[in-house]
Amino acid sequence: MGQLHNLMLLLPCLIFSTLLRTEAMSVAPVKVSTTPIFPTIPRGQTNKDFQVLLHVEAPPAANLKGHVPIDVVAVLDVSGSMNDPVAAAAAASPESNLQASRLDVLKASMKFIIRKLDDGDRLSIVAFNDGPVKEYSSGLLDVSGDGRSIAGKKIDRLQARGGTALMPALEEAVKILDERQGGSRNHVGFILLLTDGDDTTGFRWTRDAIHGAVAKYPVHTFGLGASHDPEALLHIAQGSRGTYSFVDDDNLANIAGALAVCLGGLKTVAAVDTRVSLKAAELSGGGARIVRVDSGGYESSVACGGASGEVVVGVLYAGEVKNFVVHLHVPAASSTTLTFSSVECGGYCDAATVCDHCHHRHQQQLLAVGYSYSHAPGAAAAAVSVEGHGVFVERPEVAAAFVSVDGGGGRQRQTLLPSPVVMQHMVRFELLELVAGFAEAEMASKPAATTTQPRAADVLQGKWEEFRRARQFWGGVELDGVEREVDAMVASLRSGLAYVGSWVSSHQMQRATAMGSPEKVVAEFMTPAMVIMVEEARKLPPPPPPPPAAAEAARERPGGCDGGDDIHHVIRQRLELWSKVRREVPLMYQPSPEQEDVQLTAVFREASLEAIDRAMHHDIYLAVVHVSNQRRC
Repeated sequence: MGQLHNLMLLLPCLIFSTLLRTEAMSVAPVKVSTTPIFPTIPRGQTNKDFQVLLHVEAPPAANLKGHVPIDVVAVLDVSGSMNDPVAAAAAASPESNLQASRLDVLKASMKFIIRKLDDGDRLSIVAFNDGPVKEYSSGLLDVSGDGRSIAGKKIDRLQARGGTALMPALEEAVKILDERQGGSRNHVGFILLLTDGDDTTGFRWTRDAIHGAVAKYPVHTFGLGASHDPEALLHIAQGSRGTYSFVDDDNLANIAGALAVCLGGLKTVAAVDTRVSLKAAELSGGGARIVRVDSGGYESSVACGGASGEVVVGVLYAGEVKNFVVHLHVPAASSTTLTFSSVECGGYCDAATVCDHCHHRHQQQLLAVGYSYSHAPGAAAAAVSVEGHGVFVERPEVAAAFVSVDGGGGRQRQTLLPSPVVMQHMVRFELLELVAGFAEAEMASKPAATTTQPRAADVLQGKWEEFRRARQFWGGVELDGVEREVDAMVASLRSGLAYVGSWVSSHQMQRATAMGSPEKVVAEFMTPAMVIMVEEARKLPPPPPPPPAAAEAARERPGGCDGGDDIHHVIRQRLELWSKVRREVPLMYQPSPEQEDVQLTAVFREASLEAIDRAMHHDIYLAVVHVSNQRRC
């Protein structure tokens, strides 16, 4: 009987312990927390811009239940400029007169990617120049079988020639991912785009132009060398929730390192379709209202007049952290209409009611924050949904909140300081908006002459100095580190806008990008898996130069072979130009009512059309000669 009595006494403890273990086991790996900028808002005060920091944290790689398989489509530029030598690679073997080309480095980097993909992952190769090159491309290859070796052989066969047409290659990559069937859609799809040149088709890259084409899957773009177009690659990344990285001319031998920064994240997917929901507290007297959400490159929305909102985060890598700032309108609190939760008593009491237990410390709920995500894509992956937790602030009387007693017995007004963490993220988002706006304006103006670059540097420097002056007295905000980042951007403008664009991409997505080299990254965005992958890429030997026999064969080719496809592309462009001119000539010569002018106009029109026909025939002749030379090669 005594033992039964003791068991009955222990039963509540056992049940409570079991509940704790069950709760611990069911805790969602993804965590969301909030920090208001002030813990207190005086009851009679209206705050038109009250900030709440939203903190989303993915679990570390060690806590993942298993590897989420991925499908990677590598879109590889094999245009003629990829034959250009890589100076850094040549310096690694000064005894040799042969220099590794950009294509050689690209091949070595892709073989690194192939080795590092996990069993169950799949890789597709889309090689392109003037369009997708079918003979060098492949569908999705399972790297756990023969796909790894098949992919390596495809990479070995790559040859560079022709121009650069990005959009058809991207469309082909999207098509490959779209056409996956059944269980293969449980793989997370990504696209890697590597190119060293500007698009030679004249396509104008805007967000509207690319949104429908590449918005389905994240496209991580990589610019190789100084000749690539930062505007196009940044817009592609922004339109697809991807990132934009680049390696400068001095670091072209480190393409593998730039890819490693990205691959370290792709291999450690912790959650997909991550969404954070916001709901303003419904109070009879009028509660807080959501004004906007600072979310950088992530989609956010506010609905129902500020009653609700959402942030779409999408894919989270293991160890990643995302921060967003929610801006609220908080009206004054009415003691007759609002109900506040008590801090000490744990219950609810009316603001006008005297409560001895809670000592008149009352809280008001501003927001309810919930979130959802899945461990993997597809219907088979069960979604995890976490009910919202509340965001509360105290709403005391003004006198109680802001009056304190000093050591001398006198009374003095106390200043309530804002949260330094919230302030720092506010500064980050405001600086991001400034730099992104500057980059967009500079890219739109397309400065061609190098003399315009000092002007751009002066403009950014001036904007930063004005930005800093306006925030120099913000308590708890550290601006020296931010200034070093701005100084690096200003200095980089001598070489173009690539560094600034990559910095913008990194901060918009809060994800590491290579900003000129694998060593130039935002450290706070690097996950442990990225650091390990970059270190492994650093140990790779220098890319091998082309074999002597191949180099000798290249020197012995007929003159029409070298760069033949580039010539063909130029001829095609000329034909298109002449066709356009031929269509527009009749519009240039509109006759006047006088008979003499009519006849003169007809003469000019016929003469112009005849000259155009001769030019077109000459270009066709050159094209025939070019094809003949190609056949002899």
